[in-house]
Amino acid sequence: MSELTEFLGSELPPHLQAEFRLGIEQYNNREFFDCHESLESVWKQYLETDRELIQGIIQVAVAYYHLERDNFEGCRKLLGRGLGRLRKYRPSHLGLNMENFVAKVEVDYRLLESEDFLEKERLAVPKLQFISDQSDC
Repeated sequence: MSELTEFLGSELPPHLQAEFRLGIEQYNNREFFDCHESLESVWKQYLETDRELIQGIIQVAVAYYHLERDNFEGCRKLLGRGLGRLRKYRPSHLGLNMENFVAKVEVDYRLLESEDFLEKERLAVPKLQFISDQSDC
């Protein structure tokens, strides 16, 4: 079993695992547009019901893409949509630690909802971590 298969478990077909991993790495490197492209390709090919997790990650990535462009309303809306999809996959799914990620995205979402929010630097923009990954991706 490869290291990548151990990260992802047996839920994601082998032919999609490398692109999924690439999308997660792009997200963690704040390459949100590229992450969207990579994960959308996986999402289109992976037709199981839990593909909604991938869609939620895409929405969070696009939210932070909006944040980089000072589109706070677009960021808030997409974080809300993404969270709605991601919460049900806690504590983990497809080898990802969803518990910590969702909790940190929720903090960012609450900050964006506060009336006095003006500084995007206050947001955490959390990273996605694989469960057996010891590094901070």
